[in-house]
Amino acid sequence: MSMSRYNIDPVEIESESENGDTISTYIFDVSDHMLAGEVCTGLALALAEVLERDPARITPLSSVVDCDALQLLFHTRRYGDLRDEVSVSFPYDVYEVTVHSSGRVVVQG
Repeated sequence: MSMSRYNIDPVEIESESENGDTISTYIFDVSDHMLAGEVCTGLALALAEVLERDPARITPLSSVVDCDALQLLFHTRRYGDLRDEVSVSFPYDVYEVTVHSSGRVVVQG
């Protein structure tokens, strides 16, 4: 299976209105990137998709989160399995990003 290096499509998009404001939630599966040791690559591709920009033209992920720490936190186990349920949330632009050890990334804003 070949992993795309340039785009990643959300597996689900939800929108809801609250007080006239629309809140959109994008859900991505970056488990292939996690298994390949490229957590931040998967995140950057997901954020670029939400922002509708080229990944090279978005605010660098490393300016808002420690990519090395994320990589260590979500590093696969000895036999290549994903970690038990762990998640990390951080703000990015106008969005709240939550990364789950299952490979699910939720971008809400």
